[in-house]
Amino acid sequence: MRRLMSGFALAAIALLMLGGDGCSRQRRDRLYNDVVGRPATVDLNTASRSQLASLPGLTDADADKIIANRPYGAKEGLLRKKVLGQQKYDAIQDYVYVARGGQY
Repeated sequence: MRRLMSGFALAAIALLMLGGDGCSRQRRDRLYNDVVGRPATVDLNTASRSQLASLPGLTDADADKIIANRPYGAKEGLLRKKVLGQQKYDAIQDYVYVARGGQY
């Protein structure tokens, strides 16, 4: 438990240090994945192709399909719009969200 907490603390410090203008979103996400051992969560309506393709089980083609079917009102829209099958959706559902507010 102590090792897990120190890993999260290290990730938080690294993200804070790199969160300024000098760090790209891709670099920050890659660092998060390296430290915490899982992908960062991403917004389905704003995530880049590389962010989506880095999620477990997704390919570049899946990422392109997600982007082509935007906007989403909820992450379940991936299933309703038949963008992903149930198995791929189950693999990524904990790593994606749809931000509230705005036109989505």
